[in-house]
Amino acid sequence: MAARLHLILIFCLLLILLTSTNHNANANADAEIQRHSTLMNETLQWQQFHSHFDLQPETIEDENNDESHRRSLYWKSPAPRKYYISYGALSANRVPCPPRSGRSYYTHNCFRARGPVHPYTRGCSAVTRCRR
Repeated sequence: MAARLHLILIFCLLLILLTSTNHNANANADAEIQRHSTLMNETLQWQQFHSHFDLQPETIEDENNDESHRRSLYWKSPAPRKYYISYGALSANRVPCPPRSGRSYYTHNCFRARGPVHPYTRGCSAVTRCRR
């Protein structure tokens, strides 16, 4: 009889524990839904502001009639394209390595770099066109 009473008590405690856990999960789910709906509203409001680079070429020409020689990353072409600049290219005082110097284009301080131009060796084959 005592064993059956302990079993019923354990079952009741588990039921209470699961109910409270489910309540916390529902509260967390509601908070998550609220957060996502807030983010969605902010995103929809943010999309009202467009960049000139996303517009069609005719729109850009209409807005910049007096500044026809203005520099732009947007190339006027029949098919709209998007162009990107790397963060390295945007950094101040950055001079890229010359194309035929043997160094990587992305070598930092290319003109001050010392040491071998090709610090690694590789196998020689017709595909790699190695020097002999």
